[in-house]
Amino acid sequence: MKHTEKLNDIYKHFDKDVHLLFGYTPTCGTCKVSERMLDIANQVTQLPINKSDLNFYPEFCKTYEILSVPVLFIMKKDKIMQRIYAFQSVPYLVENIQKVIDDKNLS
Repeated sequence: MKHTEKLNDIYKHFDKDVHLLFGYTPTCGTCKVSERMLDIANQVTQLPINKSDLNFYPEFCKTYEILSVPVLFIMKKDKIMQRIYAFQSVPYLVENIQKVIDDKNLS
């Protein structure tokens, strides 16, 4: 995992219709497993994704009320459509991401 080096980079996909923001910390074992699951799920959905080490973004964590890691935000531009803390399975991730994509297509 590579952390985003500038705070502005954490917002780099906020202009995209639908995108993913994955927050982790490097010492979190669950984060490593979750990242792999997310990578597999995103092979299906093919969305822009930003992976950020949240140790470097305390203000972002406070603003978005992040309770723990790993965390996945499924976003439309700068709005959080869904927040996932428990990455139950790859199909679970694909299903939840796809719901937001399908909702976008209906709008």
